[in-house]
Amino acid sequence: MPETLPIRAIVMVTLVTLTQIAGVTMLVKTVGFRDPVWTIACLATYAVSLFLLAETLRQGMALSLLMPILAALVPLASILIAVVLFREQASWMKLGLLSLACLLIGAAATA
Repeated sequence: MPETLPIRAIVMVTLVTLTQIAGVTMLVKTVGFRDPVWTIACLATYAVSLFLLAETLRQGMALSLLMPILAALVPLASILIAVVLFREQASWMKLGLLSLACLLIGAAATA
């Protein structure tokens, strides 16, 4: 029977994922790190995310499990935000291939 993740680990991974997505989203607003307010907000968000990532690893979550989760969820959520909030264009083919790639990353992580 597979071992289940404790609730604390799930919460930590969720927070890491959300802060990574927030940081990526703010990158657009930094104007190449030329807007000081957005730059500070973006860098602070990434700092929090890296702290949470390190803490998650310190508490015993396997890097080989955590990184594939982030590698799958962060790009998909970022694409969704780019399409919805920033009105970027994305074809169904692009979305489908990226989703498939993320699923393959997830499958590889559990193999």
